[in-house]
Amino acid sequence: MAGRRRGDGQQHCPACGMPLLVQWVGHTAALQARVDLPAPDETRPYGEARKHRTPDRLVWCLPRRHFGPLRLRWTDSRHPPDCPHQHLPDHQCPPAEPTTLF
Repeated sequence: MAGRRRGDGQQHCPACGMPLLVQWVGHTAALQARVDLPAPDETRPYGEARKHRTPDRLVWCLPRRHFGPLRLRWTDSRHPPDCPHQHLPDHQCPPAEPTTLF
């Protein structure tokens, strides 16, 4: 399919430089998700991630397998609240530091 690249999807945000996981999620109608990529041992519970969800900012489930590439999963109302995987909201650049003194 045109526009899709092979690879693990790990990139850096061009605006803030944060490491990101960027990939298409879905089979029939896909969205391109951009999430901050935390360390594998960092806990990211679903309940905490849901606090950052808005109509324009979704939350994704990231199971980390021993083999194979990282693959984001959709979360919805049926997603288990005690899911053990990392849960990541869409990337949002941190606020920029002011460049003027006045």
